[in-house]
Amino acid sequence: MSDFAKNLKRFRKQKGYSQQKLAKALDYGYTAIANYESGRNEPSFDDLIRLAQILDVTLDELIGMEFTLEEKTLVSAFKKLSAENKNRILDLMQALQS
Repeated sequence: MSDFAKNLKRFRKQKGYSQQKLAKALDYGYTAIANYESGRNEPSFDDLIRLAQILDVTLDELIGMEFTLEEKTLVSAFKKLSAENKNRILDLMQALQS
């Protein structure tokens, strides 16, 4: 079983979704999520993005890329900011890289 398949199942359960409920949220047939979790099928890139959005995880987390604790803390804090403050942070990061 791939990291994606294991992670999808874990995040789905953490969010309280059944396979059918998650499939319905994505306008999939009822067996689509079971096929992803068993490794029989893999989603398209667009559907992978939709899965991550619905499960409120990053693509990296969903496919099994590991973050350090520091990176997780930064991403979590960034997600909580308003759009205006996110832009301010991005501008500051660009200025610091110059």
